[in-house]
Amino acid sequence: MSQYESSKHADCYSFLNSIIEYIQNSKVQKITYEDLKEVAIDFLQKGHSQDQSERYETLTQLIFKFMDGKASESVLIFYLKRQFAMEENTLDEIINKLKLVISKDALVDQSITFADNFSYPKVSVIITTYNRKEYLLQAINSILAQDYPNIEIITIDDNSSDGTDLLMEEHFKNHPRIIYIRKEQNCGPGTNRREAFKAYADGEYTLFLDDDDYLIDPNYISKTVNFHMNHPEISFVAANVFLEYSLKDLLKISDLGLSEVVNKYDYLLNFERPGFPKPLSTLTTLFKRDSLIEMGILNMNMVNDASIYMRALLVGDAGFIDSIVGVYRIHGNNITFNLSKEFIVENLDEKTIVKNMAIEQFGFNKKDMDKWFNYTVHNTVSYYLVNSARNAEDFRYMFNWTKENCPFIYNDLRNTYRFTLLKKRLLRFPLVRKLRGK
Repeated sequence: MSQYESSKHADCYSFLNSIIEYIQNSKVQKITYEDLKEVAIDFLQKGHSQDQSERYETLTQLIFKFMDGKASESVLIFYLKRQFAMEENTLDEIINKLKLVISKDALVDQSITFADNFSYPKVSVIITTYNRKEYLLQAINSILAQDYPNIEIITIDDNSSDGTDLLMEEHFKNHPRIIYIRKEQNCGPGTNRREAFKAYADGEYTLFLDDDDYLIDPNYISKTVNFHMNHPEISFVAANVFLEYSLKDLLKISDLGLSEVVNKYDYLLNFERPGFPKPLSTLTTLFKRDSLIEMGILNMNMVNDASIYMRALLVGDAGFIDSIVGVYRIHGNNITFNLSKEFIVENLDEKTIVKNMAIEQFGFNKKDMDKWFNYTVHNTVSYYLVNSARNAEDFRYMFNWTKENCPFIYNDLRNTYRFTLLKKRLLRFPLVRKLRGK
């Protein structure tokens, strides 16, 4: 351990003991997050690790969630190892002390176990990968670490050139729970998800995992299967994650803040609006296979996370487990500003299909779906014009698509963004940028 890591370890150990002492001596009936936050502020003000304040803020949140049954012991241990270089013997001591001072009615470690005669329906995990062999190894191992016994991992390699095939040969050759497919040409993750699902994913439930994300709660698949069995009306169940900012080596908690079960109609009509966020990726999301078939996954052109979620909401409600269970990596700033107009139109065409399916096949109200469509098209086109459109042809292309397919918002979009291209061109000149900065 380096001197810097040793210092982080020692400071964190001192902080955790401060938290434990506060809980032990507290006279309040129920400790709140604000109570723990005050302890953290007081600790930092005494000169401890000011440069680590973001990590301590997240750790304080995590301890409260641990006390409230919304983060498992394994997740707390993961965080302490990753962000503070805590060693095993110290971890054991701290976790045991923390559990001793938490009240008996706390929800800590409510792991799901099944009866001896439980049939364990099969879970198919589809991992699409391209030139990320180090990340892929972690993703696969995070699934193998799950305590649910009936999982099959389908890894589909999009013709990687970084030795992914050699890694799979070295670590997982003849593994009874892993199917490895290497494509002869690059097809893209969406096509690979659809093909892998059609050819290999015969489990009652399906999880689509990107190669750079991973699970950290080994009991999570068990929890999701149990949730599905208790809520047959849902088409999928998801949970909370850490955001891993790779450039800063920083983990932050991302909470969906949704109810245990959200009505499909309400969620779809408000999808990605305030109060109805989309889960980050599909790394925590266990879909019912029958729902994926019913929503038409085998005929989808764009099999990305938003499209899968929207279609899944046509056939069932959404379930959420209020617990941190995985890690979603953010590389750089993780914001894409170079989307092509063809990609955007493919996205809009998929939303058109969702709207028509909702009305014609699943009985959604036409007026409601038209309103939803106008809103989502406006947002998508606006994002593209502001961030990705580069020339007059890009603007004409999007205006023409909107006029033909969503005429009610055409005039508003055109009037709002007709001078956006001119502004972009002016801002290329140094003098204009300098004057604007004043």
